[in-house]
Parts: sequence; structure tokens; C-alpha cells
Amino acid sequence: MNAAIKTNAAIRAWILVASFLASVGLLCLICFFKASTAFAFASAAIPCVAALSLWVWEAKKISARNVAVLSALTALACALRLVRIPVEGIEFTNFLVILAGLSMGPSEGFLAGALVPLVSNFYLGQGAWTAWQMLAWGLLGLGAGLVKNKKAGRWKLAAGGLFSGWAYGFLLNLYYFLYLRQFDWKMFGFVIAQGFPGDTLSGACTAALLVISWPWALKLCKRAAGIA
Repeated sequence: MNAAIKTNAAIRAWILVASFLASVGLLCLICFFKASTAFAFASAAIPCVAALSLWVWEAKKISARNVAVLSALTALACALRLVRIPVEGIEFTNFLVILAGLSMGPSEGFLAGALVPLVSNFYLGQGAWTAWQMLAWGLLGLGAGLVKNKKAGRWKLAAGGLFSGWAYGFLLNLYYFLYLRQFDWKMFGFVIAQGFPGDTLSGACTAALLVISWPWALKLCKRAAGIA
């Protein structure tokens, strides 16, 4: 039974990878030949990829205790997104999504990242950006989950937290770049540059939270989930 579940999950994962690469390839071709339709294609393709990602991870059985911890972290991240902080870039979502991945694994980390914008944007405002946020935060949780069982020191995690701000910002800046429909390197550089200070502050905030909370927050989540 377990072997069948693993095989099913592996097949779904390969379908996801193939679909993602095909979507990226088609998007590049559309940008090159017909820039005016690139944003429309991305707006349609990204939700499909996000839904397909959820379908892939649904194949894995998740324990009730994991679901409870995952729900708590997701709810906390959603609540903190609603708190308006006057300084742009100071946020806690990256930290909580990374914590979910580190403590429970890649599938749970991806689900936490994907669910946070889906739920919180019912209050903040839904739009084409929601799917990009789902994908960006989902990938952060997935990446953190991949290093779950590997030795990661406090300062390596801090570096990863800093990088998370740039990675998330890059995907959202890419969305904004496609939205502008002005495909040239000068505009692309401008979009990346205008988001860089906020992305750096977000990454620094995440790095600081990881340094402060390591390793007690990780042990707390694992103990609650029955992992350790």
C-alpha cells in the first residue's frame, strides 16, 4: 500500500515538473513573438500550475497532528498578514512558511505557503497576483522542507532567510513585469530595482526571526506534530 502511494506521488511529481517546464517554455516563446498576450497566458497558466501542485502533494497521507500544526501556522501567518506595519518589507509570512517546511517536510511546507495567500487574500483582495503568491510561498516552504533532515546551522538558515526575500520578490516582480507588457531589459531592470529594498528588508526580517527562534521553535513544532 505504501509503495503504491509513493509511486502515485512520484508520477504526479513528474507530471508537475513537465507541466511547469512546458509553461515556462511557452511563456518565453509568447514573450518573444507576441508580448501582448504574455500576461494573459501567465494569468491562466500560473493558477493551473498552483492547482496541479496541490494535486501532487495531496497524494501524500498527512497525519492529523501534522494537519493541526499546519493549520495553526497557516492561521497565524494569515492573521499577521492582516496587521498593517508602517515599514514595507517587515513581515512574518516567509518565516512561518519556512518553519512549516523545516519542521514537517516539503509537502506540508508547500501547502502552508500556498494556503496563506489563498485564505488571507479574501480580506486583502483576490486577483491574478494570488496564484503567483501561492506559487512563490509554496516553493519557499517546499525548499525548506527539502533540508528538513539535513544539518543546517543557525547562520546557514539566516542566509537562506535572506535569500527567501529575494526569491519571493523576484517571482512577484516577474508578475508585475508581465502585467506592464513592456518587454525590454531596461524595464525589467527597473522593476527588479524598485522592489529590491523591500525584498532585502523582508529577507533580513526572516533571517533575524530564524536566528532568534533557532532551534526552539523548530523543536516546538516537531513535538506538537509528533515528529520528535
